[in-house]
Amino acid sequence: MKKLIATIALLISSVAAFSAQATSLNVDFSLPKIDDKNYRKPYVAIWAEPKGESENLLLWHFKKHKGKKDKWLPDIRRWWRKEGRYSDGKFDGITGATKGAGQYNVDLDIAHLPKKFTLFIEVIREKGGRSIVRQKIDLNSDKKQFKLAASEELGEVTIKVK
Repeated sequence: MKKLIATIALLISSVAAFSAQATSLNVDFSLPKIDDKNYRKPYVAIWAEPKGESENLLLWHFKKHKGKKDKWLPDIRRWWRKEGRYSDGKFDGITGATKGAGQYNVDLDIAHLPKKFTLFIEVIREKGGRSIVRQKIDLNSDKKQFKLAASEELGEVTIKVK
């Protein structure tokens, strides 16, 4: 009987621990308004880098006509070196068109990622600036919210583990 009770208790604690596992990140950020006659909407890439790997989470870029490649993707330098050049341009599940200045809030699926990774956000404008920010995230930690300072092409970023 004691073994049965111990087994049930272990099973319940395992289920509770599994259900408490974070499955998404909420990323709130802004793209600042830049007064420039040559202003172009920026490309935005968000990805995670667990040890020795990388995983695309979001990509906003200029969508070309079917069969044509977007020649500006390599300008998202860090993302391109880690993910872009290996992808054959297949980003259907995570892509969207470029967006202008404003506040944005995105939920990103991280259920498939390891417990520890670094989240990267890279923003680049054609004939403009480039910004990259990063945050180490440990899903085993009690820390569930992070704030990153604004930079040239990216406003303040708030990341929440959900």
